[in-house]
Amino acid sequence: METLELLAIDSSLQAINNPELKEILVSSNISKAACVLVYCIVTPVLEETIYRGFLLASISSTMKWQSAVLISSAIFSAVHLSGENSLQLFIIGCVLGCSYCWNGNLRSPILIHSLYNAMTLMITFLS
Repeated sequence: METLELLAIDSSLQAINNPELKEILVSSNISKAACVLVYCIVTPVLEETIYRGFLLASISSTMKWQSAVLISSAIFSAVHLSGENSLQLFIIGCVLGCSYCWNGNLRSPILIHSLYNAMTLMITFLS
């Protein structure tokens, strides 16, 4: 299967290979809609509630918010079990964590996470 190129948050190119996702996206309109629903709505809401709303909020109550963002981002990256994308996931985790800390609510990190996942899906679909 061909390698997909994803523009990482740090402006470097990081190769990702997800042939299963590509297969789902091209198989039917229903599967495409299901992917968009899960990747762009369900996953961002659930992950942001867990990693920013619970984990980051808990950690930041015992230390400076900047340190808490780094720790929660490292956990966010590690839990995704993607060695080749771990830096990219850590960086997006930092962006999402800072967004949560600066705004004090989950709306902005959910929106950013949704847009990030939508961009990933679009790149995967178009490649």
